[in-house]
Amino acid sequence: MNLLELFNTRLFRVPDYQRGYAWGEKQLIEFWDDLEEILEIDGQFKSHYTGTLYLEECKPSVNEQWISGVQFFYVVDGQQRLTTITILLLQLLRLAKDGYSGETTEDLTKTYFSKTNTSGKSTVYKFCYDATDHNYAFLLNRIYLNQSIILQDKDLNVYRQNLLFANEFFHQKLQALHMLQRETIFKKITTALEFDLKILESDLDVQEVFETMNNRGKPLSTLEKLKNRLIYLSAKLPNTPEDKRQLKSNINIAWGKIYSHLARNAENILNEDVFLSAHLSLYRKPAESVFSENVAEEKVFQMFCNRSEKYDKDESGDKEPSVSYSKISDYVISLSGAAPAWHQVHNSNTQIVRKLLLLNGSKEIKVFIMALILKSESSTLCELLLNLERLFFRNRTLWCFDERIVATWGRDIYCNEDDAASVNKRLEDLLRQPIAVETLIKSMNNLFTYERGNKGFHRWGALKYFLFNYEEYLKERARETDDKLSIDDYEDTTIEHIIPQQWRDNWSDIVNPFISDAGSENADLAQKILVNTLGNLTILKNGKNSSLGKLAWPGKRERYRTGSYNEIDISKRESWTKLEVYNRGIDMLTFLERRIEALKMSPDQKLRLLFYDDKVLEQFK
Repeated sequence: MNLLELFNTRLFRVPDYQRGYAWGEKQLIEFWDDLEEILEIDGQFKSHYTGTLYLEECKPSVNEQWISGVQFFYVVDGQQRLTTITILLLQLLRLAKDGYSGETTEDLTKTYFSKTNTSGKSTVYKFCYDATDHNYAFLLNRIYLNQSIILQDKDLNVYRQNLLFANEFFHQKLQALHMLQRETIFKKITTALEFDLKILESDLDVQEVFETMNNRGKPLSTLEKLKNRLIYLSAKLPNTPEDKRQLKSNINIAWGKIYSHLARNAENILNEDVFLSAHLSLYRKPAESVFSENVAEEKVFQMFCNRSEKYDKDESGDKEPSVSYSKISDYVISLSGAAPAWHQVHNSNTQIVRKLLLLNGSKEIKVFIMALILKSESSTLCELLLNLERLFFRNRTLWCFDERIVATWGRDIYCNEDDAASVNKRLEDLLRQPIAVETLIKSMNNLFTYERGNKGFHRWGALKYFLFNYEEYLKERARETDDKLSIDDYEDTTIEHIIPQQWRDNWSDIVNPFISDAGSENADLAQKILVNTLGNLTILKNGKNSSLGKLAWPGKRERYRTGSYNEIDISKRESWTKLEVYNRGIDMLTFLERRIEALKMSPDQKLRLLFYDDKVLEQFK
């Protein structure tokens, strides 16, 4: 049927358990292109198949019961198309002074968009979200421009941004057309777009819907497929009808909560299946430290299949319990309860969490932090994370601890087999173990000879993080309170060579004597050591590096005076020679010793750590 027939006696609601509007520019352009390509033959537009709509009959809300002669339906599949069409129709109606095809704008609004009661105070829409959906008020207030709907939650999650983008996209497209062209678009939408309609009669059909969607190439996440698997299984349980209805409702509410939190930050939409696998890493013990997305998909469908008891529960050898009301309910409660914590991990206001994720952004550490958020008191949590950051930072100087084990610690805390206090004690014991200085020197020296890029300290994976820590130290030493660079600037910051890598233009008088003193046979290595040793490296913000480039020392020094605390400290030197590089490097290693209490180096060891080559070392003895 076409849209006119579809909207004639039906009203459509998107249930709150579904995700919001997901179409972006690519899908909107493709939809618009499809409309433009619809041909007119003998005064009629050629039919354009728009897909199947899967609907489930539902009841009107209390405020909608005054309208008669219509049926209400939940849109199980097809909400993206109907949302897009409704927004386009709304823009067309707003631009129509005299309506289209001989009908007034008022009559067309009643047919395709909304009806208002005799008092003019209550409006029922042909298509909108269920009133319980957290995007309901936004759609009506910001897109439908119904100012009587109060919008309390004004946060722009990704779905709301998509609604605004689609609204503006069609507004711009239609503004560029004259009235006859708009009327053509209107006729194509209402008469040429054709839909198949399927009314779902049972939960088995819901499962069939999603299988059909997969078969025709619409990708579903494991999270989406699992929801519908659980709904299907809940209908087959030997429980009372009211219990099964309650379980189905709980599943739908839980998935609505999950989708809401995963999309809460529109700038950082969290992957559904990464979240599912992260939670499963706490809920079941994986063979590895955490579940991968692929293994998690296999595991959850073993947990919730007709013969789940034939599969291993975990590495213990125990078997999965059979599917039951409590098994489904417990899992759904646990999964939905983890979603706010997973959002918090990725959008933390706590600096120590952000610092930890800069050091280690793996799923293991995120799973561990999620477990702490769910199971630990805030006071214990803070101390534990501070110790973990100290251990991870130490691990970046010399790898001596397999960080993947924190996922196991998190699972034990989540399952009440361990607690944060005992994990914190474990961290303190590890931090007391001394670092083997000679092993550290050998490891750092390898940075100058590594075949795939012998760039010295510039190749050290923790260099930027170390320089940010040194920035905090210099601020405290200067007794300043204001940040010139904070951890929030991390991604906007680059590493700067003070003596540049291309040094021959303005720095030959500094580098050539250094090379000469090291001997001609060591010339290449000597210049790499001087340029890439720790004391010659700093951090710059906002592309400042490219503007400084190969400037000679007087120019760089002047620019450094108003920069970060690292830059200001460097600018206090009258010149920048091998001696300044040496002195700053020693200062930085002294700070490193304080930062890692288990690290104690002699002056000779510091020298070898910084300059590696015997001929180069002689210049500083």
